[in-house]
Amino acid sequence: MKKVSILLTFFFAAAAITANAQTASPKLIDSFNPSIVRSVYEIIRHIPLNEAKQIALARAIEQEDSLFADLLRKEQVLGTKSHKTLSDLRKKNLQTILSENELDQYYRGISDTEAEALAVIARETINPQINGGYQDGKFIYASFYKIYLESKVAELKYADDPARLKAALKKIREDEFKALLDKSGIVATDELKGSRAWTFKPNTPVR
Repeated sequence: MKKVSILLTFFFAAAAITANAQTASPKLIDSFNPSIVRSVYEIIRHIPLNEAKQIALARAIEQEDSLFADLLRKEQVLGTKSHKTLSDLRKKNLQTILSENELDQYYRGISDTEAEALAVIARETINPQINGGYQDGKFIYASFYKIYLESKVAELKYADDPARLKAALKKIREDEFKALLDKSGIVATDELKGSRAWTFKPNTPVR
């Protein structure tokens, strides 16, 4: 066990240096099996958490794994209901252990790659429509990245509250489309249609 602990400590320390993430605490590594530690690390690599919260997450994940095994033993192949049960339990555990800011940061972390990819599509779709240049592309990318990222966070947070989710998504888009217009003169839509209200120049003051 000591050898495993040393190897895991080295692995997570190296990964943290590479990804600028937090290392798993020694107590976490020594107290739980490697699969639990890895599951916790997949959370804490997105958010810095103290040792107490890392341990709390590990214990919660142990319970989730135990439930998973029980369900699989009974069903052989997990059905939709069981998947939802496990998903709801994970969400409840995260909401219980993490603060709202920590939860938002975690959701942003796991949604970042998807948001980046979608923002690139938005930029490459809209910029040619307005004969845009490099700076226009930067404006489009930044606005759509924020839209996609914050929308994903809202979807994860408010999945069980459709009215609140709808209002949050509407506000995210309205605020960011307004910011895009104010900063660059570009009018954009959810359907990735673009036009110009005015032309941005390097010395144009932010409106």
